[in-house]
Amino acid sequence: MAKVIIGQEIKRIVKKRGITVEELAQALNVSKPNVFDIYRRESIDTGLLERLCKVLNYNFFKSYYLQYQTEPEKETIELYKEQVDFLKNIIHEKEELYKVLIKVIEKKA
Repeated sequence: MAKVIIGQEIKRIVKKRGITVEELAQALNVSKPNVFDIYRRESIDTGLLERLCKVLNYNFFKSYYLQYQTEPEKETIELYKEQVDFLKNIIHEKEELYKVLIKVIEKKA
């Protein structure tokens, strides 16, 4: 996975949310030049990142988590994905059986 450039990610989310530099600066209680400085950063203080998460309603920590997942975490996620797929298949089979039963009932009625 590519290195997270946090400033670029923050800028992308700010743009997606339609928030201006002025609005973000006010919400963070910093100056506009500080916001532009944030956009250029490759790393960031976790306290500031937490404030950005709250202001922008976005989990920036997720990007780091995905980058630094351990093998056991990856294996657990893969296991859950397999279980979800298995359950989706069971639901699909039950839905198909339900459709067949409805047709049988309708023919008898």
